[in-house]
Amino acid sequence: MRRAFLLWMVISALVARADVSSEPWPRSIRDFPADLPSTLTEGEFRITITEPRDPQMRTLGGSGGPMLAFTVRNQKSGWTTTFYDQSVSTRLLSPFASHPQLEIWGRGGGGLWSRCLTRFVRGEYRCVRIDEFTSSRERATKPSITTTLPLSGDTLYFVETRIPDESGGQLPNDNK
Repeated sequence: MRRAFLLWMVISALVARADVSSEPWPRSIRDFPADLPSTLTEGEFRITITEPRDPQMRTLGGSGGPMLAFTVRNQKSGWTTTFYDQSVSTRLLSPFASHPQLEIWGRGGGGLWSRCLTRFVRGEYRCVRIDEFTSSRERATKPSITTTLPLSGDTLYFVETRIPDESGGQLPNDNK
């Protein structure tokens, strides 16, 4: 019985991993303001983006954007979690499994941009999907698929979708 349960868990994880790459991108609720700290409230959740307090964590940023602290708090229960990610811009998305989802944007060289679908899974926030975009229509693999960079409105063209490696998209966090 235990062996069957473990097999079911492994298969479920593999199916869930495959599905996220082909599912439609979640609906955008609104962009976070550019200034820090930045806070949005949706339903019973309050999400705040700040510079990390730890000076070492702040040094981890780079060309992809500064390292930022994302704190999600359920105002009704008091539950709080904090995780860190590089970001040049962020959107609040429709909820997944009763928790807010975030679209966290990073910048690469040569006009490349990545948006990470960050959701609460396996007890913490994780990047579960990365979509790569370019500012150059000629470099796009599917130029008919476009999006806009939060707060700028610049049109970006689709390059590829990736699923994070075996780390499962684990982000540094303060949850011990």
